[in-house]
Amino acid sequence: MMSNKKYQQLAILLLCLLFGCMACNKEEIAPEKAIHVIINGYNGGGDPLEVQIDTTKYDKTVMSAKYVFQPASLVGFNAVYTYRSGSVAPVLTIRNPANDSILYRHALPVAETKALVNFLYVDGKIQELQPPQVNPGTNQLGFYLQYTDSEALVDIFLYRVDENTGTTYRAYLAKNVRPRTWTYVDYLPAKDFENANDLNNATIYFTKAGTTDEWAFGGDETPSKLTAQGLSLPKAGEKGLVQPYFIIPQGWELGFSRLFFYADRR
Repeated sequence: MMSNKKYQQLAILLLCLLFGCMACNKEEIAPEKAIHVIINGYNGGGDPLEVQIDTTKYDKTVMSAKYVFQPASLVGFNAVYTYRSGSVAPVLTIRNPANDSILYRHALPVAETKALVNFLYVDGKIQELQPPQVNPGTNQLGFYLQYTDSEALVDIFLYRVDENTGTTYRAYLAKNVRPRTWTYVDYLPAKDFENANDLNNATIYFTKAGTTDEWAFGGDETPSKLTAQGLSLPKAGEKGLVQPYFIIPQGWELGFSRLFFYADRR
């Protein structure tokens, strides 16, 4: 006959095993969640920057350094990160490995499926965006021209030529924009630039204020224009949008970063 003491010890052992199994099963059935992380902006520093989400590092060893923010370059990070639901919110970190300093740290929104991060590192510091409040009656476009060769004011306008009639159309996005400072303007689509087809066939020109053919950047047309297709400008019927753009001449072309505020808009 087994003594009562041995029965008690066996019972305790069985309970421990039961609770251990329950804990294991609970961890196993905790579903995985995924969050789509997009980082847009600019690295104006002299060192490459790396992204880390919790313990996952996106450094030079990953995808041939695809995710590394190169010096003096536009930023375009796009990755899906998976984690267990119920865990602590994943933390995104942007760091400079050259001096092991952290430039940006932020917990990702676990209630969302997409995280949109604006990262502008200009003149040795993180530039905080301060967009205007939403105006439901119009849209508001923001422009920042990262141009150091001149302080001259700049006009920005849409331009296209009708391929059937040869008729030319022009509509201003902003006038008298000062380089290296944010300028926000009210914007409703002009009649000749209100649908996707019109915008896909349009060019955006940057000229010296008050002119239509004196080019803003380097006195040359090529680095003073870009196609309108990638800017996702508001179309007919859209209101209440606030959309900032970071613009920078890059040699013989004009680069831009569309800073996001709308997860479901393309």
